[in-house]
Amino acid sequence: MGITHYQKYIDQLNSDNRDLVIKAAHALGDIGDYRAVAILIEMLQKTNDPAIRNAAAVGLRELGDERALSPIISLINDPRTEGNRGTLIYALEGFDCSQFLPFLIQLVITGNFEVSHQAFSVIESVDVEIDSETLNICIQKIKDALLQDNTKADLLEHLIELLHEMYDASNQEDAEHY
Repeated sequence: MGITHYQKYIDQLNSDNRDLVIKAAHALGDIGDYRAVAILIEMLQKTNDPAIRNAAAVGLRELGDERALSPIISLINDPRTEGNRGTLIYALEGFDCSQFLPFLIQLVITGNFEVSHQAFSVIESVDVEIDSETLNICIQKIKDALLQDNTKADLLEHLIELLHEMYDASNQEDAEHY
């Protein structure tokens, strides 16, 4: 039997051809072989090329392996990714980001257009019910941001509505238990 698809794409990751590396990173996510997780994480962390980093992040999103979550979050916080975070945030949609809700809210508040909207989208995909304390803390952050700068008023008001929905779902379930 000849070379496997997996091995072919792994070999292509070492190519000098940037486009081939990007295609291989995407393909490794598409074929769903979890052996690629560690390799894609290493690529994600080591490359300085935003397009290659984004391809690795998307490949990891497709694989959905939780080992990728922490490295992606770290890169979003890394100053070297400033201006190139939208795809990294998009990659978060493949994971359970419920524990990162305050972080995502902060991205909506402080991020550029792409980052803000992508973080909002990730929050929408999070399947978590929030308690009243979390709701109040998050809403206060958003209201403080609105007082500072209202250029994102529509998005932030939608975020408040979304948080209320996440809270209401929790309360409805609590009511059903009684």
